[in-house]
Amino acid sequence: MQIKLLKQNADGTAGRKEAQTEFLVKNRITKTVILSWLPAKAIHKLKSSSKLFSELPETPYFVVKQVENSLKKDRPSFFFIQRNDILNHNDCVELHPLPGEELSSGVPENTLRSIASSHLKILSSSNGLLLCLHGMELFIINPATCYLLHIFLPNHLQQRRNLHSVSMTLECDSDNYRLILFDNEDWSSHFDCHVYSHKQGTWSLRKNFFFAGSRILKFDMPVICNGAIHFISDCYSYLAKDITHFRSYIMSYKITNDDEDKRIETKLLRVPKEARRGSQDDSCDMNIFKWGAVAGHQTICLVRLRNYIFMVWILTNYESCSWRRIKKVRVKGMGLVEQNPDISGFSILNGDLVFATNKMV
Repeated sequence: MQIKLLKQNADGTAGRKEAQTEFLVKNRITKTVILSWLPAKAIHKLKSSSKLFSELPETPYFVVKQVENSLKKDRPSFFFIQRNDILNHNDCVELHPLPGEELSSGVPENTLRSIASSHLKILSSSNGLLLCLHGMELFIINPATCYLLHIFLPNHLQQRRNLHSVSMTLECDSDNYRLILFDNEDWSSHFDCHVYSHKQGTWSLRKNFFFAGSRILKFDMPVICNGAIHFISDCYSYLAKDITHFRSYIMSYKITNDDEDKRIETKLLRVPKEARRGSQDDSCDMNIFKWGAVAGHQTICLVRLRNYIFMVWILTNYESCSWRRIKKVRVKGMGLVEQNPDISGFSILNGDLVFATNKMV
């Protein structure tokens, strides 16, 4: 009887321990899910002040949840500026919070210093993740958690001394991310497309070439929309007027997972007629950006700068390539202190036009 009683006590103790362990695990997971919604500054304050939280941002589950939650936020809070766009050149990296987002954009100073001191080249960004290059090494960095993931290059690139003929883009969705790489070692108008899927962990060469047309495309400013990646061409006057691609244009390339369709996947989108006028002028510059919330309808936004005048259009019909102009504003009318500023770059963030001069943003 005594042995039986002891056995019952032991079983009861074990049951309580199992229940307690299960409760602690569930409680920890719940805390992890809640804390993964915090902005970067709050995450790192907790990391430095709480022993319980000190190792949490480095756990795989927290890293995944933090990325998933960041994908659900359709308002970027900060942006990076890197002054040089040559693939293998590393220049100073600056971080700028958007107005009203100063508190939520708190990427830790040590992370920024690490990016700057390591001479990383930021190639692309998507929903808070950075695709960076250091020499011939490729990384994905999450500044909010200081998490770094090494990505091996495709076999045919590992023997090269530089990546001048290569462009890379990072795309994230709710449960996966992929890298899209275009390579053209022969400097022709046809590019090979390689896609790296995080789920598969391998690079795959797509069957269809990407046709770039006769002009130089801005591979450093891609827009992924409607299942395709888009690039706008330059608009300089180095082509004869009888050339098919004399005017600036946008090229799209389908990047759906199914690559069995052998039809031509490259499509040309014409920019608005109004945008084409005067586009050969030396002061003219055009770029495209994504327009619309993450959870809603998204389309392409075109911004043209010419003679200190910004004009903005959105693509209203993808198939017919119809555009609608939504903005026209003179730089002088913005109340800038600088007279005739040298505008070095511009972008669309949260529906606002953001541009940088040599002196300020």
